[in-house]
Amino acid sequence: MTTIRWGLVGPGNIARNFADGMAQAASGALIAVSSRSEARGRAFGDRYNLDEAKRYTDYRDLCKDPDVDAIHIATPHPFHAEQALMAIRAGKHVSVEKPAGITAAEVRTLVEAAARNRVFFMEAYMYLCHPQIARAVEILRSGEIGTLRHLRATFGFEAPFSPGSRLFSQELGGGAILDVGGYPVSAARLFAGAAQGRYAEPETIGGTGVIGRSGVVEVAHGVLGFADGMTAEIGCAISQTMENTVHVEGDRGRLLLPTPWTPGRDGGPSDARIQVTTAGQRRVEDLRHPEHLFAFEAEAASRAIAEGRTGLSWPQMGPASSIGNNTVLEDWRARIG
Repeated sequence: MTTIRWGLVGPGNIARNFADGMAQAASGALIAVSSRSEARGRAFGDRYNLDEAKRYTDYRDLCKDPDVDAIHIATPHPFHAEQALMAIRAGKHVSVEKPAGITAAEVRTLVEAAARNRVFFMEAYMYLCHPQIARAVEILRSGEIGTLRHLRATFGFEAPFSPGSRLFSQELGGGAILDVGGYPVSAARLFAGAAQGRYAEPETIGGTGVIGRSGVVEVAHGVLGFADGMTAEIGCAISQTMENTVHVEGDRGRLLLPTPWTPGRDGGPSDARIQVTTAGQRRVEDLRHPEHLFAFEAEAASRAIAEGRTGLSWPQMGPASSIGNNTVLEDWRARIG
């Protein structure tokens, strides 16, 4: 199979995770980086043994490189759409960290541009590429816990307050919903639509939250209602530690993902556990994976591109599902103000 050659924009922490995962991907290889900071670009290039000629300080030069097949965008949120669009227009396949845009309209623009240019587009939700998600969906579709009735999903952590940091700055797209709200929203939409093999769109969205001293949403709670009567409680935070689990309730039992978002950190292993309870009896499935957590995402994207696909396949998030996810995030933010 063809090896997809990747360039990376923005050599921060997430970029290093993506690069480490790519090192374990059979279908992809990182060959270039672009950073407006020459020092950061040089350090990143040294860390991953990149050719000196493939360390760019201008994003446009990376997009022009004929040796680069695909580009991963890992800069702060407000720059995602502009940089992804630049890469798409240059004919590059694109993976962009979540959220792919600050608004649903930005994400729709990217999806439509990728379709016009016939290139791959992915909003990088690495947790959806981990084998535990495919297995959880398989269990739900088997009917073991019956018809789904309710879901609870949260992702919250307590970060030290710093008004100039990416998390707390309005100018850098800070706030809990943009940073981690997409995780519980995507889980709710995925599991709500599991029986139909799709991401479901909520018919009703309710939300409340706490706006902090820098003007961003620090804690948010929401309720989603779906057409079949299923409901979902979702929560996220950047100034409060939450349970960080996914509970799915059916009319015959329950399913729990104790570590849905980051089943393993840094170098691996990325082990996970799924708990299923029916008729008062609990069954535990342990999934053992020695790989780096981001290796699954890197391989999924590289393989899809090599196979000529324009997006990931369900239950991973495809381009149309990214529009739906960001539509919910935008509505949720609007309800908090």
